[in-house]
Amino acid sequence: MAVFFSPLTKNIGIDLGTCTTNVWVESRGVVWSEPSIVVIREGIPIQIAVGNAAERLLAKTEGTAKIQYPLDNGTISDYQVTCDMLGYLLNKCVRSVQQLRIMVGISAGASNVEKRAVMEALYQVGAKEALLIDTGVAAALSVSQVSTESSTMVIDMGGGTTNVALIAFGGIVFSTSIHQGSLVYNQVIREYLRSRYDIGVDEQTIEAIKKYCGTAVLPIENKSFEFVGRKLDSGRQSKLSITTSELYPVIGRPLQKIATLVRQVLQEIPPELIADIMVNGIALTGGGANLVGVDTFFAQLLGLPVRVVDEPELAVIRGIGIAWQEREYVSACIEDTSCVYKRRL
Repeated sequence: MAVFFSPLTKNIGIDLGTCTTNVWVESRGVVWSEPSIVVIREGIPIQIAVGNAAERLLAKTEGTAKIQYPLDNGTISDYQVTCDMLGYLLNKCVRSVQQLRIMVGISAGASNVEKRAVMEALYQVGAKEALLIDTGVAAALSVSQVSTESSTMVIDMGGGTTNVALIAFGGIVFSTSIHQGSLVYNQVIREYLRSRYDIGVDEQTIEAIKKYCGTAVLPIENKSFEFVGRKLDSGRQSKLSITTSELYPVIGRPLQKIATLVRQVLQEIPPELIADIMVNGIALTGGGANLVGVDTFFAQLLGLPVRVVDEPELAVIRGIGIAWQEREYVSACIEDTSCVYKRRL
């Protein structure tokens, strides 16, 4: 392992999420967990801010700054902005001028073109070595004992993508993804308010409704949330109250699609590994796992024990850190340049 932890190099892990970007630094752990947004203010010099600093800069320079989202559904949507964000993060999180080896989590459904875009961005910001790891696999590493032979299954519910992965014996048994993440909760709430009440609301109100009334199962306490929206036909403001029991079937619809994907995965798992899943259960990770009752929802539909891990939003980045520390054992889970830049026959 000495070759990977040389004093002349620094190993970095990055979870490039649609909603949140997390950074792990060797010997320091998780050092950054902030929104995946970039604000650029044209001027002399040009100001660039990322995450919470971007939100503060936007508030101070309203009308003169532009907000940009470098990622969409877990993949790069704007290459140059992504490079700007990565350069900013490395300047903030790495205090020395050591050579950098960077490992990035990427969705199981990413194409080689999308993987190459991530690697090119890493090399552009100065990486000596660029590595990729499936985000679902990284989440599984964070909740499993790497040295054991038992299998671990996770549902990683990110902002734009949900990854379902099963690992065993230090390798990937199965990994797949669907473009259905926690952002869809906001989308279905917005569409419901439009179709049912003919009301439009801003993103902050949608987020407040989701946090207060959002649930994946029939609630024990039927809470209500009062808010102000704008009638779509007249443009006039209107006050409305929505209840938890009214909202839970709305949020349940996109979760059904994820459950269908998990059922398909379970049907393809070797029978000898099912026993481990029956004992260990399925782990829920990612920001979407914070939704009230989501573990009960999947447990009821799948007929298997399901649990939400501690701090699920940090599971992927912690798994990337484990992948660095146990790189020799989990090398089959990691893709390097030779895997992604394949020669075409």
